Amino acid sequence: MEPFEGIIRTKLMPPPVGDRVVPRPRISKLFAELSESHRVVLISATSGSGKTTAVAETAARSSRPLAWLTLDSSEKAAGRLLVYLEAALQQAAPGTAGVASGALAAGLTHVEAGGLLADSLNRPVLLVVDGLEHLAGDDAETALAALAAFLRYAPQALRVILLSRIDLPLDFAAVAGYDDVAFVGEEVLAFTPEEAALALERAGSTVADPHRVVEATGGWVTGVLFEAWRSREHVSGTGGEVDPLHGYLASQILAGLTSDQREFLAITSLLDEVTPDRAVALGETRAAQILVDLRSKHLPVSWLPGTYRMRCHPRFREYLATRLDRLDPARVADARKAYAALLDAEGHPEEAVDQFIAVGDLKRAVAAAEAALPAVIDRLDLWVADRWISVLAGPGGQGTKHLVEGELMLAISRENYQNAVAVADRAAAEGYRDELASRSSRAASMMAWSYWHLARVDDARSVIAAAPPTTDIAAVEYLMALVDRPGAGSFSSPDLTGGPLDGLVMRVDYAHGRFRHVLDVQRSSWAAAISAPWTIGALRAMGRLREASELYRAAEGGRRSPAWLHGIVAPELMIDLGSPDEARAALTRGREHIRASGSVVFEWLSMLIEVKLELRLAHDVAAARRLLQQLDQVGARQYSFIAEAIDLWSGLADLEAGDAASARSMLRRAVASMSAAERLLDLPTAAVYLAEAEWRLDNPDAADQAADRALSASVLQGSNHQLLTALSDYPAVASRRLDADVVGESPWQEIAAALGEAEVRVSPDSGPSVSLLEFGQVKLLVDGREVRPRIAKSLLLLSYLATRVGHTATREELLDVLFDGRDDDSAKSYLRQAVHRLREVLPQGVGPTFTGERLRFSSPVGLTTESATLELELAQASRLRGSDKRAALERALRTVDSGVYLPGVDASWVLRRREEIAGVANRARLQAAQLAYADANYREADMLIETLLERDPYQESAWRLLMQVGSALGDADRVLAAYRRCRQALEELGVEPSETTTQLFDRLRR
Repeated sequence: MEPFEGIIRTKLMPPPVGDRVVPRPRISKLFAELSESHRVVLISATSGSGKTTAVAETAARSSRPLAWLTLDSSEKAAGRLLVYLEAALQQAAPGTAGVASGALAAGLTHVEAGGLLADSLNRPVLLVVDGLEHLAGDDAETALAALAAFLRYAPQALRVILLSRIDLPLDFAAVAGYDDVAFVGEEVLAFTPEEAALALERAGSTVADPHRVVEATGGWVTGVLFEAWRSREHVSGTGGEVDPLHGYLASQILAGLTSDQREFLAITSLLDEVTPDRAVALGETRAAQILVDLRSKHLPVSWLPGTYRMRCHPRFREYLATRLDRLDPARVADARKAYAALLDAEGHPEEAVDQFIAVGDLKRAVAAAEAALPAVIDRLDLWVADRWISVLAGPGGQGTKHLVEGELMLAISRENYQNAVAVADRAAAEGYRDELASRSSRAASMMAWSYWHLARVDDARSVIAAAPPTTDIAAVEYLMALVDRPGAGSFSSPDLTGGPLDGLVMRVDYAHGRFRHVLDVQRSSWAAAISAPWTIGALRAMGRLREASELYRAAEGGRRSPAWLHGIVAPELMIDLGSPDEARAALTRGREHIRASGSVVFEWLSMLIEVKLELRLAHDVAAARRLLQQLDQVGARQYSFIAEAIDLWSGLADLEAGDAASARSMLRRAVASMSAAERLLDLPTAAVYLAEAEWRLDNPDAADQAADRALSASVLQGSNHQLLTALSDYPAVASRRLDADVVGESPWQEIAAALGEAEVRVSPDSGPSVSLLEFGQVKLLVDGREVRPRIAKSLLLLSYLATRVGHTATREELLDVLFDGRDDDSAKSYLRQAVHRLREVLPQGVGPTFTGERLRFSSPVGLTTESATLELELAQASRLRGSDKRAALERALRTVDSGVYLPGVDASWVLRRREEIAGVANRARLQAAQLAYADANYREADMLIETLLERDPYQESAWRLLMQVGSALGDADRVLAAYRRCRQALEELGVEPSETTTQLFDRLRR
């Protein structure tokens, strides 16, 4: 495929500079200086002011590689604009190839794609965008927003010159900052008398007074060059003209041409660039000779040097277009039809569609639309696709059969499965659904996907059976694995292709609990963005709640997969965050998107999430059972992954109601089905609940087996989160399983320890962001900007409030914290001052105030501190496994290692807090060292242990690990030295090394 296939190349070429162009060093120098000192130069002036020519001259002399794009009205479609912008940039910066087009095909918004395109630039480039006036009007708002995003994220190395006939509603302060934008208007471009004199001389004019010419024209370049200032010499309106320039062009320019030449110019005004061959295609059989004759005329056109390729000045072409409509209607109709066919033949079916529609050739419009629709929909120019389909595939339209694939793509891109099924059913009713599936696996996959959502499994299978085996079909067959009973087919995940069905594969990977598949997608910037809904779900399921929350907030306003993001991912995240009100709000919001999608499966999943909410947070068994009964009644069990979830939550409801026998029956079935289908998402949860049910029915061996099944599934997931969440409902499962172990070391020891950690709580932030740095320095940031209260104790006050639930404390608590219990008038006065000074530096209406004896913030605030973040990160790390856990621990430890907690403060509360932090940090170092050792990363393990022992030499388990590291490195002396140092450290406490330590030393020394 050619790099610019389907692109009109003349749009990517700067206009040729004509022979009669007057050198204007004043303008060229100004533009060159402005383009070097400013990121963006906006030149706004009427057509014919010389702006394009002057910029072309400037660009020709620039040392930067040039990217040029000339817009027309078709670029009002934002996706089309971005594709052309990418093509223009690719000529100067090859690294931009495929960035915007790939992002749009992956489902990103136009604004995101524009930002990514800018971010991909890695070299100095001069970009010129001409014809910006075409982005005016309501139908171009999205295109203008995409361009604004591109400019906002453009690197400093990029210089942009924008040319427009009109002012545009573009906020340059937000895009680049006014200091980085230069504005050039009409007055700068106007001819000076000296420039006018030179222009007139070159044109062979005998006018003696250029000052009068400039005064008469206002220095308008085209008016001077083509003597429109002589309008008194003809009657305005000659030839039906009202515009004085049009009158001049009619009487002074075209009057000297033959009728054939005038008709030629009018007919070829359809073309952006006139060549002999293109003119012949429009029916001008004498094109070559006429172009030779016109080459010698004084016309407002540019000729490509050494050729007979001609481009008319925009104002001249506009005038010629008005003359075209005065020619014989039959001749004009033939020319327009020929023009549409020419566009199609030249590989521009998209441009051809509207031309064919305009001339009433709907049959050829359908063929062109069929070829163009995939690209139009891939780049999310959905309003263009809507317009075509309404004309061509509506009732009585010519394209009912041929545009089905486009209709399916349009529905799927909007996550509207109900509409997609309606299209597929129409194809079935008219007898061509299977034929369509057999020749287009993409259409087949979209039909099957939509049927799956509407619980029409037989239709989905029928379409799949009719389609050839392709990667698209592999994706929907993988989807069908969620329907089929265990053993009915393969459950392996197909490879990702970079196509639109990758999101479907990630969705099924998530349902199987293959979180690593979701998170380890081969990343590009756009791939990360399209996978956001499933990445959030995977992060949530792995217990990385803070990351999931941040990503959800970033994606919340996006339009990708809204039913899945807001209807499924968001409420589950809020449940895991322990926020029932937010979870209910998310369910309500999400169901609006689900109803719009028409997905029956999404409705079932939403009901299951509500069941989970009722059982785990609201503890309303009756409400949960009503929902589960509804799911049974509507036939949700026909999908095996839904049936498993119904059994799982029915089992928990029975446990909560005290019916262990029914719970065991449900949970055994759920665990067996999940295990057979290799669906790990909820397997740890189901197995923990089964262990509790078995124990209640006096079957301890089965209980232990179920607990071990939960642990092994957790290991396969690469996370302890699902396991720990279920164990928090029934913690005795872990303690009983640990008691059953007779060996000294048990994997359940780590689980029991993690279960004792504080639950992860990430409050959905609201209000202004207030961040307190506490390690190595004390610094307060409000919305990213440092502020400094006048009293240092204001920061200590804030640090303490951050540790309290709801960020509130009593006056008595604060006096104890800030003044070590002093409650005299001086301390109370100082406390009031500390509160007052803190309010001063926070946004108005936010700072804390006393209500009676309690201090609380006046309005919601997103308050974070380094110590609170540290505790959150360590709590989340306890829910991870392997390299993920080690990375999380080491990331958290970097905060501690950056310096002393609240340096320079010796209040009793701070000293206690330092000890707490030191304790959790040392435990984290030991865990990180153990994980590094398990990964055979002995040097890193050694460094972590040595740092730990320097801060706490009495941790005997750390000494044992240090001996094991020495042995692994084959250094017997290091083993001996570690044991001696252990004995010396413990002697300070008056104790000997434990028997476990001594036995390890004896074994390693052999």
